[in-house]
Amino acid sequence: MTVGGNLTAGPLFLITENQGGHLGTGGNMTLDVSGDITTQGDANFQIFNNDNGSGPGTIDLDATINVTAANISTGVDSFGSSLDGLINNATGSIGGDAIVNVDVTNDITAQGPANFTIDNSNGGSIGGTTNGNTFFQILNNLSGDVSPSIGNDATVFVSGANILTSGQLAFGVENNGGSIGGDAILDVTAGSNITGANTFFQILNSSGTIAGDATIEVFTTNLSVDGLNVNIDNSNGVIGGNATVDMNVSGSATVTNDATFDILGSDGAAAAAINFNGGSYDAGGTFLALIDGNGTITFNNASAHADVLKVGALGTNGVLNIGGGTLSADTTLELYASGSNGQLNFVSNVTLGGNGAKILAANSVKIFDSVVVTIGGSNPADVYTNNANYTGFGGNGSTTGTFAGAGANDPQPLSNAPPFGPSSPAPAPTPVASSSNITSSGKGGGKAIGTAINISSSDQLLSLLDGAALGPGGKITIPGSKIASNWRNSTRLNAASLLRRDRGAAEFRTGSSLSVRRLPQ
Repeated sequence: MTVGGNLTAGPLFLITENQGGHLGTGGNMTLDVSGDITTQGDANFQIFNNDNGSGPGTIDLDATINVTAANISTGVDSFGSSLDGLINNATGSIGGDAIVNVDVTNDITAQGPANFTIDNSNGGSIGGTTNGNTFFQILNNLSGDVSPSIGNDATVFVSGANILTSGQLAFGVENNGGSIGGDAILDVTAGSNITGANTFFQILNSSGTIAGDATIEVFTTNLSVDGLNVNIDNSNGVIGGNATVDMNVSGSATVTNDATFDILGSDGAAAAAINFNGGSYDAGGTFLALIDGNGTITFNNASAHADVLKVGALGTNGVLNIGGGTLSADTTLELYASGSNGQLNFVSNVTLGGNGAKILAANSVKIFDSVVVTIGGSNPADVYTNNANYTGFGGNGSTTGTFAGAGANDPQPLSNAPPFGPSSPAPAPTPVASSSNITSSGKGGGKAIGTAINISSSDQLLSLLDGAALGPGGKITIPGSKIASNWRNSTRLNAASLLRRDRGAAEFRTGSSLSVRRLPQ
């Protein structure tokens, strides 16, 4: 469909329904508007190829949603839905590529949640590539007996001058129990600013297989969010290539609460790395960077401040490289590479600031030749190492690098180091976002409190729902193992896909569909 000027509507629905059907040529939907798209209600661009009772659909070639406009501005429906781009292939088959492509010259303004999703869960199959160039999730989760598969790459690509939302912002590739034949990539670029409430960049591969690399790349000048979670979860999974998080901030990153950057299950990948390339990070709560197995965390002329700052490369061969900048904490600063071959390397001058305790723990602590590590505050740093490779302060003199400022206490054996303590969990996402200059007033979250299960936040509720099963009368059964959980995985996006995957076109027309965006506001 091509519109020469502006397109104005109440609600807007462009829907292809192929449940139980067969499209031999492809399921492509195109809306090309030279002016603006404006709706008083919600706008929906959807391809349904799932099983809604009449059997799954089959699309022999590509399934593509293409929307082009100068600006998109949407209202909300009675349930708070605002903008939705969806390819639902749960249990279905797409022989070619699945693509959601939203190309907006200027701004996307959604008065409620904006969701762009490719759902390939519950045994779906996509033979080609899934990708898109605006905010959305790719859901390739196992939710039945048949593992879903994507034959080539799964890519989320977002690029805009600014990425702005007053609600929550989430970018995700979910492959829990699924298979991706190529790479899983999140590539998010903002020329100036990324602004949002709780913000998530996640590749979730629990018990899944990614044949190639799993990569999260974020490029921005400034970032300002309530909470930040950047996560590759490969627990019990396999990544044939590398698992990499690259944070490229040229200005400042301000996080009101906690900032978490982690790679879990890193030993299931060929290699793992978290890189902070430039920028100044300031977290009001805890700044946590963690690789639970082998891997390397590197600060390249990056600075970070938090109430508690903890960086741990905890595998047998974990490496932590500090190259320039200032790391400071008001309460506690911990730098750990505590594996039997772990290395903490100071490769250029750095300041460890703040008045709180400073703990350095690694099998080898090395200050490179001519490098000075300045300890701020009045208390010397506590060093726990079996190899103190520096000069002075109990070092072995193998390098000319040394401490300055308050200095360091003589090193103690690594076995005496205090444990690398837990961090508070990040809140679970209620996805709201898009690209170019993007503004949204959608809100997410909610609380629930039960008599037998005490839930203090929405992330715990969503974590419970990840293990829930629907029973007779719509009742939800939660396994006992989930009740006893320590909520470690509460940041996952799985609950969103659990609530979303069965919706169909009729549900949107009747307003009865379930989606994470319609949780209590």
